[in-house]
Amino acid sequence: MTNKLSFSTLFLSISVVSLCAIMVYLNVSTLELNETIGSGVFYFKGYYEEGNMIVTEQGIGVITLPLAIGLVTSTLIKVVRYYKTPAFTN
Repeated sequence: MTNKLSFSTLFLSISVVSLCAIMVYLNVSTLELNETIGSGVFYFKGYYEEGNMIVTEQGIGVITLPLAIGLVTSTLIKVVRYYKTPAFTN
């Protein structure tokens, strides 16, 4: 029995799992003052001093990285399944 998963189901499930893993990593990671994790579109977290306040922020990378991981992984799985499936010809 072969279980066919749609691309969207595969994409969403991989994205959610990677989002959970990233959130756990960000919660257990400790940052020193003026230290960041990631940069640009994949900026995760920053810890810095602004005036008299110490600021901790989360960047857009918390969303973009799981989506990128989900897209690449689900595409690879679908391509491998496509070429691995034998073609039936009469």
